[in-house]
Parts: sequence; structure tokens; C-alpha cells
Amino acid sequence: MSGKECSKTITVLGHGITIHVYDTGAGINILIEGGEKGHIGAVAVAESGKAVAEISFPSHKEGIVCKKWAETVSRSVSGPVVVEAGIHYNNITEEGIREVLGALDKELECLLEQLKSAAFKK
Repeated sequence: MSGKECSKTITVLGHGITIHVYDTGAGINILIEGGEKGHIGAVAVAESGKAVAEISFPSHKEGIVCKKWAETVSRSVSGPVVVEAGIHYNNITEEGIREVLGALDKELECLLEQLKSAAFKK
């Protein structure tokens, strides 16, 4: 199913976070970006049954999101998974970080359901 893609924007702490998913037919590419300023802060790659490789740019914390998403999605699809993320909120609190991570966890569960459906079949 080469070329299947979808995007979804959620609002967290008053700003949009957009999740773009692209199925190449031989792997999945996911971009998670937004908050007050979308960017690329980290990247992770995974393939089912293999170690996850993650790179974060200096002073960026998105690696935890990239690694979790890459690891989790790679167990549901055949082929490699690449996840890039860049989410920025000025002066975010620990509680705010938990809220963002919780919202992304919910979206990861939704994506896993989609991957099981006809939309993104393994």
C-alpha cells in the first residue's frame, strides 16, 4: 500500500501538535511537530526485533517521544519505522510536559488501532 498517508492535529496547552504518518509501502515515516514552534529536535529509527537508534539535537528532549513511538510502531508493521519530533512550548512546566506526553500516548494508541485496520495493514 505504497503512498498511504494521514495527518491529525491535536490541541495541547492551547497549541496544535500535528502528527503526520506516511506509509511508503516498505516502512513508516512519522513526523510529530508543533506546540508554539514546530521543528526537528530528535529522530529515532526502528525495525521489529532490532535495537532502536535515536539521535537528539543539543538541548532537545523529543528523543523520548521518538524512541517510544518508533519502538512501539515497529512491533505492528513490517519494515523500518522512522520518527521525527519537534515540539516546543515556552516556559513549559513539569505538569505541562506530562500533559503533552499523555496526549501523545493516547494518539499512539489510536495510530496502533489504525495500523491494525485496513488503512495500514501489516
